[in-house]
Amino acid sequence: MIDLVIGKDKVAEARFDAPGEKVNILNVASMARLAEVLDAIERGARDGAIVGAIFTSAKPGVFLAGADVKAFVAVAASGDVALAEAKAREGQALFSRIAALPVPTVAAINGACLGGGLELALACTARIAADAPEVSIGLPEVRLGLVPGWGGTQRLPRLIGPSRALDLILTGRALPARKAKSFGVVDRVVPVEGLDRAARRLALDLAAGQRPRRPRWNLLDRTPLTRPLVYRAALRRALAQTRGRYPAPPAAVACVREGLTRPIEEGLALEARRLSELIVGDVSRNLVQIFLMSRAAGSGAKRSAAPAGPPRLGVIGAGTMGGGIAAVAAMAGISVRMKDVDAEALARGMKQVHEAARDAQRRGRLSEAEATRREALVSATTDLSGFARCDLVVEAVVEDLEVKRAVLRDVEAATPPTTVFATNTSSLPVSGLIEVSSRPARVIGLHFFNPVQKMPLVEIVRGPATDPDAIALAVEVARRMGKTPVVVADTPGFVVNRILMPYLGGAVSMLRSGRDPVEVDESLVRFGMPMGPFALLDQIGLDVAAKVAGVLASAFGGNNGAGSVDLLHAMAAAGLKGVKAGKGFYAYTPSGEKKGPSPEVASLIPAPKASGNGNRPAPPADETADALVDLMINEAAALLEQGAVDKPEVIDLAMVMGTGFPPFRGGLLRHADAVGRDVIASRLRARGVQPAPLLEQKGRFYPVASSVATQP
Repeated sequence: MIDLVIGKDKVAEARFDAPGEKVNILNVASMARLAEVLDAIERGARDGAIVGAIFTSAKPGVFLAGADVKAFVAVAASGDVALAEAKAREGQALFSRIAALPVPTVAAINGACLGGGLELALACTARIAADAPEVSIGLPEVRLGLVPGWGGTQRLPRLIGPSRALDLILTGRALPARKAKSFGVVDRVVPVEGLDRAARRLALDLAAGQRPRRPRWNLLDRTPLTRPLVYRAALRRALAQTRGRYPAPPAAVACVREGLTRPIEEGLALEARRLSELIVGDVSRNLVQIFLMSRAAGSGAKRSAAPAGPPRLGVIGAGTMGGGIAAVAAMAGISVRMKDVDAEALARGMKQVHEAARDAQRRGRLSEAEATRREALVSATTDLSGFARCDLVVEAVVEDLEVKRAVLRDVEAATPPTTVFATNTSSLPVSGLIEVSSRPARVIGLHFFNPVQKMPLVEIVRGPATDPDAIALAVEVARRMGKTPVVVADTPGFVVNRILMPYLGGAVSMLRSGRDPVEVDESLVRFGMPMGPFALLDQIGLDVAAKVAGVLASAFGGNNGAGSVDLLHAMAAAGLKGVKAGKGFYAYTPSGEKKGPSPEVASLIPAPKASGNGNRPAPPADETADALVDLMINEAAALLEQGAVDKPEVIDLAMVMGTGFPPFRGGLLRHADAVGRDVIASRLRARGVQPAPLLEQKGRFYPVASSVATQP
């Protein structure tokens, strides 16, 4: 697990290599072994047999991926704050031993160095990183509702200053190697093939008395008089982004602010105490569950034969979706053959690829040479030449069944029987394509969300005859592209759109009854959604939303957005198509910024009928949010009952990743459990909506002390 070898130069190498695992993590076993390794280094230093030590990894592209997150679940389930604090103190004590070693230490970072992995590296005398795209260095704990608990909030600010440290801690973002050097997190960046040799040389230089040159702290960081400005600004930004829903950012600011005024040992004690309070809280428990569901998504899908190399992808259609798919795939190192009807269309698709490559270069994630290489992975054609070499072909053409059928026939004629054909439809059933397929077992749905570069979810739709190997290939491609795959049944709208449409339709019904769309949107933002339903409709495009609503209303009747179809069609016909047209429910600037409500909408909505109660005031914001979210829960319960998905985890992961449903609530159905099925059913009936039978039954969607499923 950790091998220790002492070289002839008296530099000890502690090499992490978890047997049978793709990554190295810090768990009970590896931490116990690390303690033994430190014992040996201390003995060797006393005897003069060791003059320096380096920490390395035998895993390609991975240094240390952090702590074992599953251990958090057990501690959180105990609800024992004292236990959580004790566990944090154990890790801190071990890393403090590294910092106190009598010989210099160097972390040689060859890939992912995250969370506890970076905290170990920070305890070393110096850090050196490979100049490779796999290198990512950061403290992502805030994304789990936590603060770094093994010294991150204390050692990082002391190394690079509180402003840069808080930037990394509060965002959870990971830095590529060169950016990490400019921040001062690593001291040197070297070619990957020379990393071990350079780390050994650095250890010897440090032993000889040399010290690395590091960037100075920012001006405001340098004096106690101006430092409070840094903390106030960081806290203000964090609260603006989280709306106060997440307790970890304020706790992190407090750890840094108070820790820098004390000896590091007192700061570590404060950090452990703050972590223990967070780890047993509901927000962290929910975020950890979502993380584990995301990591496990698709893990049960295995290809029948080991692939010879990375999958080769074909893309039909070079528009916004097709070009986006090609760009994301190429940046992930996947070879892509892209087809469209003419050179002009292909040029637009290739422009997306070029922009993605240069953006990765500007962010420091790829060198100029590597960005050029990734861009060159995409080739363009106006016919199907080259598609015979593709393992998976994704069509991203117009949302018309006959057009997609024609594309399927052409692709099957030009590719071998092993090629998988995937449709990127957002609502049309895969079974409609299988009817004309000569190899239905190799046809699936692969629903990417727009914009492809930003949206993490991919719905993988298994048709009635789809074989497991085709699903496994799709999961592999999605994973390589950095997406979270959820496997769903072939039902209209699949999961996300089917659940979302009653919510959007309910909002339109509120508009018809005289509600202000701005007030409705604000109520959902306060609930935790990234945007309200009307802003979301504008982002989707009202013409696209009308088409999806029509398909779902036809399949499922009035409860699934039927009342919104005619208004959405009318708005689209009037040119109110949303952001892409500069106006929808809101008006927009050419750059897509919201200006305010669009005045034309009112002319398309009949005046609400007068009631005997006169003009009643709008309901409270939380009641508005409940009314719309309950509609989503109702549809999700129907999906589960009908077997379209087999576990509530699939729905929760899909809704968080696909719609931004507030992660701190744990997902749609975890939120339903927190409210209570009986309460939701009662509220639905009071509003004239028939609850799904599953909501009428006693019980919960998740067991009371549920552990995360291994296969969402």
